[in-house]
Amino acid sequence: MKKLLYFMLLTLAQVAIVSCNYLNVDEYFEDTFKEDSIFSSETHVKQYFNGAVSLLPSEAQIYEGGYNSIALPGITGSDEAIAPGYTWGGMAPIRFAGTLLVTDEITFESGEFNIWGDCYKVIRKCNTIFSRLNEVPMNSFDKIEFRAEVRFLRAYAYFWLFRNYGPVLLLGDDIVEVNGEPSVYQIYRSTFDETADYICSEMEAAANDLPQKNSSDMVYAPTKGAALALVARIRLQQASPLFNGGDAARKYYHDFVRKSDGVNYISQTYDEEKWAVAAAAAKKVIDLGLYSLYTVEDNGAYASKFLPEDVKNYPEGPGGIDPFRSYIDQFNGEALAYTNPELIWGSDQSVGSYTSNTFPLQFGSYGTLCVPQRMVDMYYMTDGRDINDASEKYPYENRPYDNNCITTADKIISPDNYILKAGTFKAYDNREPRFYANIAFSHSYWFMKSCTEASKKNITGDYYYGGNSGKTRAAYDGVYFASGYTCRKWVHPRDARTGSGALTVPKVYPIIRYAEVLLNYAEALNNLTGTYTIDGQTYSRNVDEIAKAFNLIRFRAGLPGLTDEQLSSISEMNKIIQRERCIELFHEGFRFYDVRRWGIVEDLEREPLTGCNADATQWAGFYAPTIIQYPCVRARTFKPKMILLPIQKSELRRVPTLDQNPGWEQ
Repeated sequence: MKKLLYFMLLTLAQVAIVSCNYLNVDEYFEDTFKEDSIFSSETHVKQYFNGAVSLLPSEAQIYEGGYNSIALPGITGSDEAIAPGYTWGGMAPIRFAGTLLVTDEITFESGEFNIWGDCYKVIRKCNTIFSRLNEVPMNSFDKIEFRAEVRFLRAYAYFWLFRNYGPVLLLGDDIVEVNGEPSVYQIYRSTFDETADYICSEMEAAANDLPQKNSSDMVYAPTKGAALALVARIRLQQASPLFNGGDAARKYYHDFVRKSDGVNYISQTYDEEKWAVAAAAAKKVIDLGLYSLYTVEDNGAYASKFLPEDVKNYPEGPGGIDPFRSYIDQFNGEALAYTNPELIWGSDQSVGSYTSNTFPLQFGSYGTLCVPQRMVDMYYMTDGRDINDASEKYPYENRPYDNNCITTADKIISPDNYILKAGTFKAYDNREPRFYANIAFSHSYWFMKSCTEASKKNITGDYYYGGNSGKTRAAYDGVYFASGYTCRKWVHPRDARTGSGALTVPKVYPIIRYAEVLLNYAEALNNLTGTYTIDGQTYSRNVDEIAKAFNLIRFRAGLPGLTDEQLSSISEMNKIIQRERCIELFHEGFRFYDVRRWGIVEDLEREPLTGCNADATQWAGFYAPTIIQYPCVRARTFKPKMILLPIQKSELRRVPTLDQNPGWEQ
């Protein structure tokens, strides 16, 4: 039984992103033909189940591009990253997923983003298993657990649809006939709230029979905590302004109604209790008592340099831990999945190709993933202050034409893991540990320890014009770090792309981290003005509870906690929480959805993206904030239709009662 779940997560990395329809006769003929033999043995039904799992999108595909084979917008669909794309072997340019969306190159006939058909194929397979599971020769205990696994998978497929398309077709346990009469296909989309409620009820039902913890060889299998954490994620989205009668809901979806009866797909009436329901969902995960934030003990190198002498040790304060490693080790392959108390659900899906787009250009990188200045400026100073309110002790110095505005000595941020090299532009000095974990800037130091060639390890990458990783070193014409910044979140000190012995350390991809649950809880509580009782527990805007959850993340990052002044304002706290999610969950696939549910995506996309001037030499303007002139960045636009993805034309033709998402062709 446990082996099945291991296969489940392994196959997620082997997604075949193709255009398919859940009512297509040919696609299901083989399944129908073999149905009797499928349910004649436990082995066969598990193989059938694994086939369903393999159809799901890959969580780790956070940026991927391809030849008309793209699953999701990922990080390039928001302001987290820009990606020029590149030409491979003289063939057509590879365009990154989100780039196609934000430059308005997607239509309802495009193959990109079409996960609708595959997800419904998963749902149909799960319903087929439910209908005949009693025939399978399995012991009763295994059958109960297997049923929970199937229920989880079906709900997870619905979650993918819900997250990207909004309201969906809820089929329950029905198996839609592949050769049915036209009346069989008279199916209507449920409302957003109906969809959310159904998925959450299914996840909660699955949670009842899923294990609380798996054995070390089954660490990537979903658990009770994974199911409940997904409920918390869904409930937070349901409570958010775009979907809960806020200004954004009324602005974008006032006329998004079901044609059959005129019902609004997305509620136009604000319901504050949804925030309480979201808080209760997150609290269920917290109250399991199974999870905590991952930390690495400090050897004295960090605390002695950067923290006040009277600081309390973690979790009451930021002392006693190495905040750089406590954060980055979860992503670079150093932390083991089984012993990481923060990992609620993860997988070994490959994010190795991430490094092929972020390493210095002269050491095996395509140079396609860039970070805008907006993300760089999100990060706090060492003492937790904003760059525009920096202290004398940790100043923010940003003089782009002053060649004396550089560090004069190496600074060890984390022994054997991160060095801020002498000669670094001072705007990158005195920043919080997550800045160094996530952002690669000009003169960043790359260990590449696995390489045995001295000339291909322990180097700095310089992104200005003429620098060793600047525009003139582009491996592909016109492809370089156009913003002057790239990403290093998934990079281990041993990772290397070229040279003898070069290897990439295997990574654990965190589908759900406990940090997300804590942020969900803080955000939900913060938006309450009244008191609500959910499942026998009372929820209100308890500032002590908000601070308790939020400060665990701040302290782990080596930063001070919230002040009473910050906690006193709902609107101020919402801004702080939004910023914290951007930093903490950077490049984990959240921001594309977050800025939509908050209703701020249009405002963000209307502002031009800036970065360093990649066409300038180091002291002739490279560090001066510049509107990025790369073609795919200049072409960025925003249209309300981009909030939800389009349902493909073939699906609309197959089910005539299926309403298209607003703004896309019907």
